[in-house]
Amino acid sequence: MRFYTTDWNAKRHAKRLKKVLRRYGHDVSYTSCLDFMARLYGFANFAELKRTTADQPLSAFDDDVDDGILEIRFQYQESVMAEAGFADIAGAVLDEIKPTSLRNGPATGFNDVRPVETKLPNDDV
Repeated sequence: MRFYTTDWNAKRHAKRLKKVLRRYGHDVSYTSCLDFMARLYGFANFAELKRTTADQPLSAFDDDVDDGILEIRFQYQESVMAEAGFADIAGAVLDEIKPTSLRNGPATGFNDVRPVETKLPNDDV
C-alpha cells in the first residue's frame, strides 16, 4: 500500500503518534515517529516519503473512500504496527491517530488535493 500525502501531514501525524505512544508507555523519538509514519504510508522512511510524494497526486483520505479501502488500509497499518512491536496496542493507536484521515478537517497545503486510488501491497517495487 502506498498512501501519498504531504510531508506536512506526515509530520502532524508523527507528533500525534509520539504523544499517543508515550501515553502507552513507549518513549519514541520524533524522528523515529516520522519514519514510522512513513512506514504506515507504505514507504521505507520519511526521506523516501518526502522525495516520492513531491511529484505524486495525493491519495484520497478516509472520508473519501469506500469501506473496502478503509479495511485494507487498517489491516496494512495494523501489520506495520505489529512488525514494530506494537501489536497489543495497534488498533487503539491507529483509531486515535487516524493516519490516513484529515482528522481535523482540511488544512493549509491541501487546497489542491487530487485524489488517486490507494495502491495495494506489492504495487510498487
